Amino acid sequence: MGSPQSTEQIHIHISGSDRPGILAEALEAIVRHECLVVDIKQFVFNGMLNLSILLESKQPQALADLRKSLNAYGTQTGMKVVAYPWDSEHRPEAPYKHRLVVTVLGQKLGPILLQELTRTLADLDINIIRIEQLDYADHHVIEIVIGAKQVMTNVDILTALLQFKENFDIDIAVQEDTLFRRNKRLIVLDADMTFLQCEVIDELGKLAGVGEQLAGITEKAMQGEIDFTTALKQRVALLKGLTVSQLEQIYDYLPLTPGAAELVRILQHLNYKIAIVSGGFQFFITKLKEKYKLDYGFANQLQIQEGKVTGEVEGEIIDGESKAKILDALAARERFSLQQVVAVGDGANDIHMLAKAGLGIAFNAKPIVQQHAQASISVYNLELILYFLGISGNELKELRKAMEKPGS
Repeated sequence: MGSPQSTEQIHIHISGSDRPGILAEALEAIVRHECLVVDIKQFVFNGMLNLSILLESKQPQALADLRKSLNAYGTQTGMKVVAYPWDSEHRPEAPYKHRLVVTVLGQKLGPILLQELTRTLADLDINIIRIEQLDYADHHVIEIVIGAKQVMTNVDILTALLQFKENFDIDIAVQEDTLFRRNKRLIVLDADMTFLQCEVIDELGKLAGVGEQLAGITEKAMQGEIDFTTALKQRVALLKGLTVSQLEQIYDYLPLTPGAAELVRILQHLNYKIAIVSGGFQFFITKLKEKYKLDYGFANQLQIQEGKVTGEVEGEIIDGESKAKILDALAARERFSLQQVVAVGDGANDIHMLAKAGLGIAFNAKPIVQQHAQASISVYNLELILYFLGISGNELKELRKAMEKPGS
């Protein structure tokens, strides 16, 4: 028996002014040489085509024959055509196989910022595989696929980028480059200073005449300086005597965070499940859930007797660990992987929830919270979360058009 023929891989790269039919023409020049097409990648940038075709052949003369055919094609059409063996020597990206996606968001991402970012990655021996611009309107957003030789987690990369981030007015998300990145199905939001642009309990404190005392306890709790459960009980005790009508009065004036309603509207159109899991009070969360047609709402239960707040909390207190357990339970109930869950919060009691989710976003959060998240947003606009889900500006425009159609 004769020895089996060796297989050669050949990379063909075609570039030039784009027009219809280029791929068909190139394939016509290729098929005559009995090569198997292993992979094709193509993109157009400012009217210029970049086309790569990976071929496999067992014919000894395949490369030489292809070069003759393709050179003739290039001369005839004005396209630049290159064909060369595709082995380890010509595959610089092969060692950088551990992939992550970095999303950078800001008002303007200028050349100095991009230079610093790319130099920071290069100093870490991280290779840039692909860069794509998601938007360049009110916000400038780019998505960078990076590769590392050694396994690096999103936390490793985000930590390495923190010093770079401090020098520029930007937000960053770092995610694993898996099929779940653009396949999120559940979002879990904190309420106070996340979905709402206030601390509800502080507003109640002002109404009860104990605003400064209560706000001081809140700040210590959010900074992680005091146990959440202890802080909650201390604050609720100060609210004793408030009436249900006063609670209603507070609800009517609760300020929604900019972008919150639009975020909900778009995610509902995309069939997301949406939950609010709050260390605040069920009285307000139930009303928000009903108003915005959210799927779930969990919070602490104020004890009310004879129309007045007693200063006690009923049932299990929802603290940081409880939030994470609820997120876990919701994912299991909806049969989603945790990698398909987004969590958004700002305080120390959100840390466990952010760490458990596939994408944890620290929203205008304290430094201690940002250290446990895969992404951060420092602008009061919840709609920016959509960019971290991989949705481009053009896709958002198309989504909004689709939602305006009757029956949507």
